[in-house]
Amino acid sequence: MGFLRVVELFPPLFPAPRGRSYRIDVEASYARFVAEAQTIRRHADVLLVADVKSPGILKLSSFEAAVLLKQRSGVEAAPVIVLRDLNRPGYLSAVLSCLSLGFRHLMIAWGDDYPPDSGFSTARGFTSLAESIREAALLRKRTRAATTFFAPVNLASLATSRGVAMAKGRLRAGAEFLLAQPPTIDLEALGTHLSLLRGAKLESRVLLNVFPFKGPRDVRQCERYFGWRLPKRLHLRAGMGESALREADREVVKGLREAGLPGVYLNTRGTPAVAGQLLR
Repeated sequence: MGFLRVVELFPPLFPAPRGRSYRIDVEASYARFVAEAQTIRRHADVLLVADVKSPGILKLSSFEAAVLLKQRSGVEAAPVIVLRDLNRPGYLSAVLSCLSLGFRHLMIAWGDDYPPDSGFSTARGFTSLAESIREAALLRKRTRAATTFFAPVNLASLATSRGVAMAKGRLRAGAEFLLAQPPTIDLEALGTHLSLLRGAKLESRVLLNVFPFKGPRDVRQCERYFGWRLPKRLHLRAGMGESALREADREVVKGLREAGLPGVYLNTRGTPAVAGQLLR
């Protein structure tokens, strides 16, 4: 098996309107999104269109953005279906739409709850992610689709037997690979994450994550937003500049290849060109 490169892109995003005179240039945003995807497609085996949770931003859904890429440029993309936003009939309809359109890859994620004061409601029709994957796998079988399913995994959970059982349950339900968080920030973190994967006997089914941080402020913001506890050495490296951060990312990608892991999961974080810098 080769080295699978899953590269995540943001869908077209628009700031929420602030007044009647506000104008959204939808076509310009669509054209930019398609052009960026075409530019980096040679560095990716799978282009994963992210789901963006932010009440202050209007967005094209992951599914719509994947369809846009396919229709306008022939670029194959993978939508993300987030259970946070769907009841059971809505979820199954979304999965069936993806299968009927022939998407070769699809990610199914649980999604964090919306904050109580956000004005948005969380709607889930399943008690677990594994249950939803199992339902999707049944649709896949009935439609004779050849779609590969991805699902997330929290690496910290693999230190417990319950976390390992949850991860393996998602695979037994029908996911082919698990995409990991938090990110693997350097070779020291790679050693720790490899130990977790090998202890759980999951090294052939998990894609570790490379997440290109942009500087000290960005590291602090990501800790608050995602709830991560990132080591002090990352904060120190961020203070040395973005070039030091990118060099550590390149070392991780090289280390993943040398360790014989099945691939990498790269977030481009709104800067698609980073895929060319790290996955050449």
